[in-house]
Amino acid sequence: MTSTDAPARGLRGAISRGRHRSRLLLAAGALVLTGTVVVGVAVSGAGAAPAELGTIDGASVTRDELLFHMERVRPAIENEVLVETGSGSVDWEAPLGDATAIDRLRTAALDELAADRVVLDLGHERGLVPFSDFAGFEQALADTNTARAAQLDEGEVVYGLTSFRAQEFYGRTIADLRTRLVSALSSGSDPVIDVSDEEVRDAFDAHAEDWTLNASTYQLTRIAVPLASTTAEQFAARLAAEGVDAVSGADPDTTVSASTLDGATGLLDGGSRTPDPRLVAEVATLPAGALSSPVVELGEHVVYRVDAVTVDQDAAFTAYADRIRAQLESTALDALIAERVAAQVRQMNSNALHQLTMEDTH
Repeated sequence: MTSTDAPARGLRGAISRGRHRSRLLLAAGALVLTGTVVVGVAVSGAGAAPAELGTIDGASVTRDELLFHMERVRPAIENEVLVETGSGSVDWEAPLGDATAIDRLRTAALDELAADRVVLDLGHERGLVPFSDFAGFEQALADTNTARAAQLDEGEVVYGLTSFRAQEFYGRTIADLRTRLVSALSSGSDPVIDVSDEEVRDAFDAHAEDWTLNASTYQLTRIAVPLASTTAEQFAARLAAEGVDAVSGADPDTTVSASTLDGATGLLDGGSRTPDPRLVAEVATLPAGALSSPVVELGEHVVYRVDAVTVDQDAAFTAYADRIRAQLESTALDALIAERVAAQVRQMNSNALHQLTMEDTH
């Protein structure tokens, strides 16, 4: 086990304050966005929505761009609706509260589009990406695929995919840009994102118990019986009911020995045994005196009793400080993006939006 194997809940807990600040900014953004202008422009006749659906801060939102984002968010919205309705399939046009599922899809796609524009704008402002709009992205995709094709034609080695599809290239571009933005915005003499050492330590201390597995040593008692002598369930039930001493004293097949689990390596007794990963995860949650679930080791049913836990808090902080800082910085970037989204002025053609159908997304 390495430091990256710690429970995810620890990371979430340690940054709760940062998430709270982010939620406050998001709430403020929602209030600003209530002033968004939705223009109900009449569209004569049926048919496809016009090429331009509206603007965000004066920049055009095209039909193709919004459909692209509808494809991106569709799996999440589809799952959300299935869970909410308990149905086996989504009826996109059926009422769902005050709207329909496709209304929710359009809204989610527009929200993602707006947030990603902020990411692209921030990246463009700092010279991290040569474009700031969807047309620029499409050109970058075409240029990348053309260049890779030319390399292949010339017999050069091309690492990774030889040709990108739009969705995968977009996801990769945004994820990479976010990573570089955190670095760019948190560096320099006057960083936009400034996470102090004290904030990192505070985040650790707020939920230190969630970070200590990799800096913990568990003193255990190992109780084992041959596989043929009983079942795992019977063995565990008997230990729980009668106690370790009573069982070991009455059953000559039972062996009891001291054992040590190193939380940093996940190994027992200096590496002499590699335990079941489920055992390691369970032992980390048990108080002193508790018994683990039975596992099979070396032809035996084995149950471990936790006798004592020793934690090196400083070692735990050292192991996780960089991860905590990175997550706090990511949360701060989310808050910055939310703040900019909240200040956007959207002017959308509501009739044109409602002409986008599920068939258009395929």
